[in-house]
Amino acid sequence: IMKECWHHDPDTRPTFAELSRRLGHIDPGISRVSVAKAQGRSLDEGAGVGSKVLDEVFPPHIAEALRQGKKIEPEHFDCVTIFFSDIVGFTDISGTLLPEEVCDMLDRLYVKLDMLADKYEMFKVETIGDAYMAVTNLLKEQHDHAARVAKFAQEAIVAANSTLVHKDKPELGSINLRVGFHSGPVVANVVGTKNPRYCLFGDTVNTASRMESNSEKNRIHLSDTAAKLVARQDASIDLEPREKMTIKGKGVMQTYFLKQEQQTVKVTLDAKQLEVRLESRRSSRLSRKASSCSVVSHTPTARPSQATIKSPPSSRLNPAAHVTIATPTTIVVDMDDLGETV
Repeated sequence: IMKECWHHDPDTRPTFAELSRRLGHIDPGISRVSVAKAQGRSLDEGAGVGSKVLDEVFPPHIAEALRQGKKIEPEHFDCVTIFFSDIVGFTDISGTLLPEEVCDMLDRLYVKLDMLADKYEMFKVETIGDAYMAVTNLLKEQHDHAARVAKFAQEAIVAANSTLVHKDKPELGSINLRVGFHSGPVVANVVGTKNPRYCLFGDTVNTASRMESNSEKNRIHLSDTAAKLVARQDASIDLEPREKMTIKGKGVMQTYFLKQEQQTVKVTLDAKQLEVRLESRRSSRLSRKASSCSVVSHTPTARPSQATIKSPPSSRLNPAAHVTIATPTTIVVDMDDLGETV
């Protein structure tokens, strides 16, 4: 900011109003130096922690602009694909479990969804309660953005179905998701100065949310626009048209389900990677080293069932092997070394 104020061209220097906006949210009684000293850290170490948090929450170019104190301008994107999911029966689950147990359930689920988001290079926008929102074709150009979301959604449902509502009460069953997505234009911007949020705006967001709310248990519901993009980007993904339905705020729409009974979804979970994610979130995890375990081929059929697989000893495990189970919706992998059913 000081360098900008010293610029030789007066027209490029920030105005007093701009300086007031950029500096107004800073508490003059607290400096980075005093905070770092109070916490027993060096100044560089303290800056590194804050920088890492920014990079986790915001896209890289937005994080860099915030570090420099620059004003964030709205960005327009011609076509992105937005994913929404929520947990079926979450209100009843919340009434059954303690708040701490609900938090633990969501943490175990979101760790898996975050790993899948990394796999498909999706940007996680936010989570609100049991709702998970992510987007493709935002941070970089992705010509298969709708197909990516379709594959992510399939694996997300499998991951949720393998996550117990309560890890110590298997009788409560596993998590079921309701999923929807839509493609279209959006505007992205950072709003607010206190706890700033990176938000997406536009009718595309509303329509994607409507696709999710009008979906069904463990089904993936998508709009006509998204369906056309999926068919164009990956012909192997089958779509099932629904009867035209009235969508609140949108009128009558032609929508589709992914035809899951003809889809084989393979989810690969690395036990060591999952343990690291869980260890970083909960200090109570066991310290023993988990074996790598690759899991599963999942082919939905008419009647759900559940299979349990014990992780083999690491000396006999072929890391490249996959176990194929021709049963639907619920697959539980018990990794004793990890100390948790995932």
